[in-house]
Amino acid sequence: MRHHAAVATIGSLWGVFCAFANGWPIATTLAQMAVPWMWVAAFVGFRFARDGRRAAVAGAVVLLWANLAYFGFSSIGQLVNSGATLGGVRFFVLWSIVGLIVGPVAGLLGWSASLNPPYMLGIAALPTASVAEPLALWKHIDHTDAHIAFVIVASIGLTLPFLIRSGVKTSLIGVSMSILLAYPLAVVFEVVLIALGQISAPLRLV
Repeated sequence: MRHHAAVATIGSLWGVFCAFANGWPIATTLAQMAVPWMWVAAFVGFRFARDGRRAAVAGAVVLLWANLAYFGFSSIGQLVNSGATLGGVRFFVLWSIVGLIVGPVAGLLGWSASLNPPYMLGIAALPTASVAEPLALWKHIDHTDAHIAFVIVASIGLTLPFLIRSGVKTSLIGVSMSILLAYPLAVVFEVVLIALGQISAPLRLV
Protein backbone atom coordinates (compact mmCIF):
# COMPACT_ATOMS: atom_id res chain seq x y z
CA MET A 1 0.00 0.00 0.00
CA ARG A 2 2.86 2.38 0.79
CA HIS A 3 4.33 1.77 -2.66
CA HIS A 4 0.99 2.59 -4.29
CA ALA A 5 0.79 5.82 -2.32
CA ALA A 6 4.38 6.67 -3.21
CA VAL A 7 3.77 6.12 -6.92
CA ALA A 8 0.63 8.28 -6.84
CA THR A 9 2.44 11.00 -4.91
CA ILE A 10 5.44 11.04 -7.23
CA GLY A 11 3.21 11.22 -10.30
CA SER A 12 1.06 13.98 -8.82
CA LEU A 13 4.06 16.04 -7.73
CA TRP A 14 5.64 15.76 -11.16
CA GLY A 15 2.39 16.77 -12.86
CA VAL A 16 1.96 19.77 -10.55
CA PHE A 17 5.57 20.85 -11.13
CA CYS A 18 5.09 20.66 -14.90
CA ALA A 19 1.86 22.67 -14.66
CA PHE A 20 3.47 25.42 -12.61
CA ALA A 21 6.66 25.37 -14.71
CA ASN A 22 4.82 26.72 -17.76
CA GLY A 23 6.24 30.16 -18.48
CA TRP A 24 9.48 29.67 -16.57
CA PRO A 25 12.68 29.87 -18.64
CA ILE A 26 14.23 26.43 -19.24
CA ALA A 27 11.77 24.70 -16.87
CA THR A 28 8.99 25.01 -19.44
CA THR A 29 10.97 23.01 -21.98
CA LEU A 30 11.97 20.41 -19.38
CA ALA A 31 8.33 19.94 -18.39
CA GLN A 32 7.16 19.60 -21.98
CA MET A 33 9.81 17.13 -23.13
CA ALA A 34 9.00 13.42 -23.16
CA VAL A 35 12.22 12.10 -21.62
CA PRO A 36 11.85 13.65 -18.13
CA TRP A 37 8.41 12.00 -17.92
CA MET A 38 10.08 8.72 -18.88
CA TRP A 39 12.60 9.24 -16.07
CA VAL A 40 9.71 9.44 -13.58
CA ALA A 41 8.20 6.18 -14.83
CA ALA A 42 11.61 4.49 -14.87
CA PHE A 43 12.32 5.67 -11.32
CA VAL A 44 9.21 4.06 -9.85
CA GLY A 45 10.02 0.84 -11.72
CA PHE A 46 13.57 0.97 -10.39
CA ARG A 47 12.66 1.85 -6.84
CA PHE A 48 9.32 0.21 -6.08
CA ALA A 49 8.78 -2.80 -8.38
CA ARG A 50 9.59 -6.37 -7.36
CA ASP A 51 9.08 -7.83 -10.81
CA GLY A 52 8.55 -6.80 -14.41
CA ARG A 53 4.76 -6.88 -14.25
CA ARG A 54 4.63 -4.56 -11.25
CA ALA A 55 7.20 -2.30 -12.89
CA ALA A 56 5.07 -1.95 -16.02
CA VAL A 57 1.95 -1.20 -13.99
CA ALA A 58 3.78 1.31 -11.80
CA GLY A 59 5.16 3.09 -14.88
CA ALA A 60 1.69 3.42 -16.37
CA VAL A 61 0.06 4.50 -13.11
CA VAL A 62 2.63 7.17 -12.27
CA LEU A 63 2.19 8.82 -15.68
CA LEU A 64 -1.59 8.70 -15.38
CA TRP A 65 -1.38 10.48 -12.02
CA ALA A 66 1.08 12.96 -13.51
CA ASN A 67 -1.25 13.63 -16.45
CA LEU A 68 -4.22 14.02 -14.14
CA ALA A 69 -2.37 16.54 -11.97
CA TYR A 70 -0.91 18.42 -14.93
CA PHE A 71 -4.08 18.75 -16.95
CA GLY A 72 -6.19 19.24 -13.85
CA PHE A 73 -4.25 22.33 -12.88
CA SER A 74 -4.05 23.48 -16.50
CA SER A 75 -7.82 23.10 -16.95
CA ILE A 76 -8.49 25.06 -13.78
CA GLY A 77 -6.34 27.85 -15.15
CA GLN A 78 -8.15 27.76 -18.49
CA LEU A 79 -11.52 27.77 -16.76
CA VAL A 80 -10.59 30.78 -14.67
CA ASN A 81 -9.12 32.70 -17.60
CA SER A 82 -11.42 31.81 -20.47
CA GLY A 83 -14.00 29.29 -19.36
CA ALA A 84 -12.80 26.76 -21.97
CA THR A 85 -11.43 23.37 -20.96
CA LEU A 86 -12.30 21.16 -23.95
CA GLY A 87 -8.83 21.46 -25.45
CA GLY A 88 -7.28 20.38 -22.16
CA VAL A 89 -9.56 17.35 -22.00
CA ARG A 90 -8.58 16.28 -25.51
CA PHE A 91 -4.89 16.57 -24.71
CA PHE A 92 -5.40 14.75 -21.42
CA VAL A 93 -6.93 11.81 -23.28
CA LEU A 94 -4.18 11.85 -25.93
CA TRP A 95 -1.28 11.98 -23.48
CA SER A 96 -2.90 9.46 -21.14
CA ILE A 97 -2.97 7.02 -24.05
CA VAL A 98 0.68 7.82 -24.76
CA GLY A 99 1.45 7.34 -21.06
CA LEU A 100 -0.19 3.92 -21.08
CA ILE A 101 2.26 2.95 -23.82
CA VAL A 102 5.43 4.72 -22.69
CA GLY A 103 4.93 4.31 -18.94
CA PRO A 104 5.08 0.49 -18.84
CA VAL A 105 8.13 0.47 -21.13
CA ALA A 106 9.98 3.00 -18.99
CA GLY A 107 8.93 1.20 -15.81
CA LEU A 108 10.31 -2.06 -17.16
CA LEU A 109 13.56 -0.36 -18.13
CA GLY A 110 13.91 1.05 -14.64
CA TRP A 111 13.23 -2.33 -13.07
CA SER A 112 15.69 -4.09 -15.38
CA ALA A 113 18.38 -1.62 -14.31
CA SER A 114 17.76 -2.53 -10.65
CA LEU A 115 18.59 -6.21 -11.14
CA ASN A 116 21.89 -7.73 -10.11
CA PRO A 117 23.48 -7.79 -12.60
CA PRO A 118 21.40 -5.14 -14.40
CA TYR A 119 20.26 -5.67 -17.98
CA MET A 120 22.31 -3.66 -20.45
CA LEU A 121 19.09 -2.54 -22.15
CA GLY A 122 17.93 -1.02 -18.89
CA ILE A 123 21.23 0.81 -18.52
CA ALA A 124 21.50 2.14 -22.07
CA ALA A 125 17.91 2.82 -23.16
CA LEU A 126 17.09 5.93 -21.10
CA PRO A 127 20.44 7.63 -21.78
CA THR A 128 19.88 6.96 -25.48
CA ALA A 129 16.44 8.58 -25.33
CA SER A 130 17.86 11.44 -23.26
CA VAL A 131 20.25 12.34 -26.06
CA ALA A 132 17.92 11.47 -28.93
CA GLU A 133 15.05 13.78 -28.02
CA PRO A 134 17.23 16.90 -27.79
CA LEU A 135 18.77 15.97 -31.15
CA ALA A 136 15.31 15.61 -32.67
CA LEU A 137 14.12 18.97 -31.34
CA TRP A 138 17.24 21.12 -31.59
CA LYS A 139 16.68 22.56 -35.06
CA HIS A 140 12.92 22.82 -34.66
CA ILE A 141 13.09 24.95 -31.52
CA ASP A 142 15.63 27.71 -32.11
CA HIS A 143 15.61 29.27 -28.66
CA THR A 144 18.46 29.62 -26.16
CA ASP A 145 16.43 28.54 -23.11
CA ALA A 146 15.23 25.43 -24.95
CA HIS A 147 18.76 24.56 -26.04
CA ILE A 148 19.97 24.89 -22.45
CA ALA A 149 17.20 22.51 -21.39
CA PHE A 150 18.23 20.06 -24.14
CA VAL A 151 21.83 20.07 -22.89
CA ILE A 152 20.63 19.52 -19.32
CA VAL A 153 18.47 16.56 -20.34
CA ALA A 154 21.26 14.96 -22.39
CA SER A 155 23.80 15.50 -19.61
CA ILE A 156 21.56 14.02 -16.91
CA GLY A 157 20.69 11.11 -19.17
CA LEU A 158 24.33 10.22 -19.73
CA THR A 159 24.98 10.20 -15.97
CA LEU A 160 22.11 7.79 -15.19
CA PRO A 161 24.16 4.58 -15.72
CA PHE A 162 26.64 5.76 -13.09
CA LEU A 163 23.93 6.67 -10.58
CA ILE A 164 22.52 3.14 -10.41
CA ARG A 165 25.91 1.73 -9.33
CA SER A 166 26.15 -0.73 -12.18
CA GLY A 167 29.94 -0.58 -12.18
CA VAL A 168 32.20 1.78 -14.09
CA LYS A 169 32.86 -0.63 -16.96
CA THR A 170 29.19 -1.50 -17.46
CA SER A 171 28.22 2.17 -17.19
CA LEU A 172 30.79 3.20 -19.80
CA ILE A 173 29.53 0.51 -22.16
CA GLY A 174 25.98 1.73 -21.64
CA VAL A 175 26.95 5.34 -22.32
CA SER A 176 28.89 4.33 -25.44
CA MET A 177 25.88 2.43 -26.74
CA SER A 178 23.69 5.43 -25.99
CA ILE A 179 25.85 7.78 -28.04
CA LEU A 180 25.93 5.37 -30.98
CA LEU A 181 22.16 4.78 -30.96
CA ALA A 182 21.04 8.33 -30.18
CA TYR A 183 20.92 9.63 -33.75
CA PRO A 184 18.80 6.76 -35.21
CA LEU A 185 16.41 7.11 -32.27
CA ALA A 186 16.29 10.88 -32.84
CA VAL A 187 14.83 10.22 -36.29
CA VAL A 188 12.15 8.03 -34.72
CA PHE A 189 11.42 10.69 -32.09
CA GLU A 190 11.01 13.34 -34.75
CA VAL A 191 8.61 11.22 -36.79
CA VAL A 192 6.51 10.46 -33.69
CA LEU A 193 6.41 14.08 -32.57
CA ILE A 194 5.34 15.24 -36.00
CA ALA A 195 2.66 12.54 -36.07
CA LEU A 196 1.38 13.81 -32.72
CA GLY A 197 1.37 17.36 -34.02
CA GLN A 198 3.99 18.64 -31.60
CA ILE A 199 6.26 20.02 -34.33
CA SER A 200 5.20 20.98 -37.82
CA ALA A 201 8.51 21.64 -39.55
CA PRO A 202 9.61 19.13 -42.20
CA LEU A 203 11.96 16.32 -41.22
CA ARG A 204 15.55 17.47 -40.98
CA LEU A 205 17.21 14.34 -39.68
CA VAL A 206 16.14 11.91 -42.40
